[in-house]
Amino acid sequence: MIVMGGIIGAGIFVNPSVVARQLHTPMLILGAWLLGGAIALIGAFVYAELAVLRPRVGGQYAYLRDAYHPIVAFLYGWTLLLVIQTGGMAGAAIIFGRYFRELSGFSIPEAAMAAITLGTLTAINCFGIRAGSNVQSALMLTKLG
Repeated sequence: MIVMGGIIGAGIFVNPSVVARQLHTPMLILGAWLLGGAIALIGAFVYAELAVLRPRVGGQYAYLRDAYHPIVAFLYGWTLLLVIQTGGMAGAAIIFGRYFRELSGFSIPEAAMAAITLGTLTAINCFGIRAGSNVQSALMLTKLG
C-alpha cells in the first residue's frame, strides 16, 4: 500500500479537471492520459534497466554517483530532501486542505488545514513505522475507493 500511495498521488484529484479544461474532446483527453502513461512506463523501464545493471543499494543516488560524480549524487540527495519531497508533501497537503474545506463546510484556510494535516501525520510517524504504515494503508484504501 505504501508504494501505491506514492505512485497514486494527490494530483489525481486535480489533474483530470485541468486536462479536461485544456482539451475539449473526450478523445483528446484520453489521448493525453495515454501519452502520459506511456511516458511514465518508459521511465519505469529505464529504472528497471538501471536496477539490473547496477544492483546496489542506493537507488537514484547510486546511479548518479556512478554516472557522474559523487558530488552530483550528494547534491541530488539534499535537493530531494529539502525541495522535491517537501514540495510534493506541501502540495498534497494544500490539495487536501482545499477538498476538506469544500466537503466539510468549515471555513478554515487551506494553508492552516495543510499545516494541521502535516503536523498530525508527522506526530503519527513519530510513534513508529507500524503506526505510520497503518495510517498510510488506510489513506490509500480511502483514496482508491
